[in-house]
Amino acid sequence: MSVNKRDYYEVLGVSKDASLNGIKLAYRRLARKLHPDLNKTDPKAKEKFIEVQEAYEVLSDEQKRQNYDRFGFSGVHVNMGDFFSGGIPGIDELLRSIFGGFSSFGGFDDFGFGGFGSRARRRSAPRREVGQDIEDYVEITFEEAMFGVKKDILIERYTPCDDCEGSGAEDPSSIRTCPQCQGTGRIRKMTQSGFGTIIRETECYTCNGAGRVIEKKCKTCNGKKVVPESKTIHVSIPPGVENGVHLKVQGAGHVPSVNAIPGDLYLGIRITGDEKFIRRGNDLYTPANVDIVTAIIGGKINIPTLNYKEKKLTEKELTIPPGTQPGTEFRIKSRGVSYMRGRGRGDQYVIVKIEIPKKVSDKQKELLQKFKELNK
Repeated sequence: MSVNKRDYYEVLGVSKDASLNGIKLAYRRLARKLHPDLNKTDPKAKEKFIEVQEAYEVLSDEQKRQNYDRFGFSGVHVNMGDFFSGGIPGIDELLRSIFGGFSSFGGFDDFGFGGFGSRARRRSAPRREVGQDIEDYVEITFEEAMFGVKKDILIERYTPCDDCEGSGAEDPSSIRTCPQCQGTGRIRKMTQSGFGTIIRETECYTCNGAGRVIEKKCKTCNGKKVVPESKTIHVSIPPGVENGVHLKVQGAGHVPSVNAIPGDLYLGIRITGDEKFIRRGNDLYTPANVDIVTAIIGGKINIPTLNYKEKKLTEKELTIPPGTQPGTEFRIKSRGVSYMRGRGRGDQYVIVKIEIPKKVSDKQKELLQKFKELNK
């Protein structure tokens, strides 16, 4: 094991108790950011992308993840050849959802290592462009988080220019086939090595992969093909959402061209707190002040709770038995937080706090003294 090898959780930027969905979400973001075909500015993008891929192969597999958590790098064997040949279970589907219509990375060829026998795959057509994602946040109340809410979100994104229909040209006659790549958008170079013929394919530097060049630019977008757009989208926030999570709104990101795959919107959730409730997972804890007399002889108190039938915060009467001690917990079934996956809800726990009066009258002192004597 290399001494420079980074912890897989660190590579994906997730905690050790992250869920599989959290790992997939982290992988998706990093894959979009580091894929060599999309990232032309970072010279180490390819190296980082392979590192991310290796981390995902281990952490997305339950057995490999358990071995890694127990024994570290020595507990897992990672064969990145499986990735390049499409052998990691589920990787094709995941990559397809990230990068669009093509099924996989087509082996080593997509990273410039092509030509290794039948694993190498040739592209028959240019890949569809993928729009960048947008990150934003919305603030909701505790009550909205518990019962769910629909929000109108104003986003700022780029969409194809209407005047030039996303071509970036003043008119159709201003568009020419790229003389460098002959309209393919890609340039292939072949070299010989001890392993055989190596095919390296890169994006055409003349047309930046478009396959076309523009002689006269559109005056509206100045040849950029896109213009800024303000758009209001309707987002349904499910009941039980947690503070800090990101909801994915598919297709609400940037649209770089007419035939491109739109990016997505990742909407962060910020929940304003409620002093009446403490959330732990899907359970709610409510501190309840009980006067000393009620705690001794018993009685009834009203406590705040969630009314799921009317979808609002309300109060519920709770019976306090005689002799209730400080810290006693009373459980109210199914009055906690709704499960975002599956059915049902957590519970609500009422924690008793005994109120000791700071001042007592002489008459009260006299009665308390009699109570003390009777209690001997």
